[in-house]
Amino acid sequence: MAFRSCQITTALESLCRSLGPPAHLGAAYYATGAVDLGAGVSNPAHAAPKNRFYKTVGIQEAEGKTGFEVTLDGKPLRSPARKDFILPTKSLALAIAAEWEWQDSKRVRPFTMPMMTLASTAIDQPRTSQQIIATLAEWLHTDALCCRETDGPVADLQALVFNPILEWARKELDADFVVSESILGAPQPAEVVSRVSQSFEDLDTWHLTALDAMAGACRSVILGFALLKGQLRVKDAIAAARLEEDVQIQEWGLVEGGHDIDIADINVRMAAPALLLHHLRR
Repeated sequence: MAFRSCQITTALESLCRSLGPPAHLGAAYYATGAVDLGAGVSNPAHAAPKNRFYKTVGIQEAEGKTGFEVTLDGKPLRSPARKDFILPTKSLALAIAAEWEWQDSKRVRPFTMPMMTLASTAIDQPRTSQQIIATLAEWLHTDALCCRETDGPVADLQALVFNPILEWARKELDADFVVSESILGAPQPAEVVSRVSQSFEDLDTWHLTALDAMAGACRSVILGFALLKGQLRVKDAIAAARLEEDVQIQEWGLVEGGHDIDIADINVRMAAPALLLHHLRR
């Protein structure tokens, strides 16, 4: 199954202006050749808005390098670490340029720019690829798809939704994931962790950044990997990640200012990296 880009775009347009990127992307912040937009801030969602210092946004081919740049008033963007902000596809450059163009006529709000956050993270690599893979490997022991309820309607629903995805992952990664009903999680055998880690070592920094963001958002490395491989649509991955909470909402009702914010948050945090993957393929 493949996701629909229009669904992802709609989610971004309707939600990203009110919510920030995931906290675990903390070292990703924004800077240009003309102004610092939050260097040193642990979470760009908490950075104060800055005055809009540019009038026009554009893109151009990177001079002497393969890729594209976003320009503000004709000047190329720089990464937070002052690196060349070179994007691998024209489509991705246009998407990030749109985030800059969408900013208020007077203020720039970094927390409304999830694509810029992800691209900055991929370019500057505040954590090395090995560090990201090590984190993902650790998350396997508490993966949402492997941690199950003991019995009852929720357990039945988990089996119905999770088992097909888990079976695909077992074949794709040649890893026999352990499912557990323990409150301590689902510790995975060393062999499983090793095989999954080896598979992730083949990913470039762009795809690894997207996987890291999606896995953190849905509390499941397996769900994130299924999205990365195009086996799930974004809305299906979100539904799987929110399964237990949605059951609670059906039984007890939605808590305004709580559940609704959680729903909006996961939509942005899943849609942005999925959209990044979409633009990397174009």
